[in-house]
Amino acid sequence: MINFRIIVMDDSLKQKHLTKIKEKWTDRHREIKHAFLNKHHQALKWAWNALPAKRHLAATAVSAMMLLSNPGLPDLSQIKDPVRSYSPSIEQVRKFDKKSLIVVDLASSLPREVRPLTEKEEANITSILSDDLGVKVSAEINGIRLNRSYGVIGGEQHLERFPGDSLSKHANNTEESNMFLPSGMAPGVGAWRHFANSEKEMTQKDVEREKYYIAAPTFLAPGFNEHVTEYKEFFKYRKMVVVNPKTGAAVVVVIGDAGPGQSTGKHLGGSPEVMHYLDLGRGPRKGAVIYYFIDDPGDTIPLGPIQN
Repeated sequence: MINFRIIVMDDSLKQKHLTKIKEKWTDRHREIKHAFLNKHHQALKWAWNALPAKRHLAATAVSAMMLLSNPGLPDLSQIKDPVRSYSPSIEQVRKFDKKSLIVVDLASSLPREVRPLTEKEEANITSILSDDLGVKVSAEINGIRLNRSYGVIGGEQHLERFPGDSLSKHANNTEESNMFLPSGMAPGVGAWRHFANSEKEMTQKDVEREKYYIAAPTFLAPGFNEHVTEYKEFFKYRKMVVVNPKTGAAVVVVIGDAGPGQSTGKHLGGSPEVMHYLDLGRGPRKGAVIYYFIDDPGDTIPLGPIQN
C-alpha cells in the first residue's frame, strides 16, 4: 500500500522544505507540464500559498496533492485548516494517483544525468518504489545484479515464441495489430531460445513473457565472466519492474533477451508492449528508466503495467 507520510516541522524547516519542493518541481518537470503539472497545479498552488507562515506544516506537497486530487472529497477551501482538520481514509489513500506519487517522490532523488546510481541513491530509490508500488524491489538478489539500474531503454521487436511463429499471431485484435505489429519480428531468437517448444505447448505464461520482456546486458553484470552458467540461469526470465520517472508509468517484466550492445548508446531494450505502457512507444521510442528486481519466488505478481 502507499505509504502516506506526514511530516511536522518548525517554521524554519517548513519554509526550506517547501522551497526545495518548489525548486525541484519547477526545474525537473518542465517537459511534462501539460501531462502532469496542469493536472495538479491547483494542488501545488494550495500547498505553497495556503498555509500561514506561523502554522505548523503537517503534510508535504505530495499529501496536499493526495487530498485535493481525489474525487468525492470535501471542498477543502471551505475548511479553515484543511491539513490539520482532514484525515483521508485508507481507501482514499489507496485510490490516490500512484503515477503522480512516483513522479513527485523520485523528483528529488534521481540525478539529472542518466548514469549509474551511487549506493546511497540506489537505496533511497528502492525504498521509494517499494513504498509507492506496494512491491518490494531491490538492485540485487543473492549478490547478483545488473551493471546499472538507471539507464536509457530503446524499443525492441517481437521475439519468436516457438519454432515457426509469425508476426500476425502476436496480436489478438485489430487494435493490437495497429499498435504493436509495426515493430516487426526480430530475425533471431532471444538469449534463451524459444519461450515454448511448439505452438501447441505454448502457455499463457509463455505469451506474457514475450509480451512483457526486456533485453538486459546480462553479460555486463559484475562477476558474469566468472560464473557464466550460474548467471545465465539466474537472469533467465528474471522478474523486474521498469519505471518511467517522468510519467510514473511502471511495468512488471521479465528478462527475455540479452542486450543491447554498448555501442548503441542504450542500456536496456523493451518489447513493443513494454515501450507502450512506459509511455515511450512513439517518437524516438527511447527514454530514461529505472529498473529493479522483484523477488517473487511464488510467482504471484502478474506481468504487465502496474495500475493505480
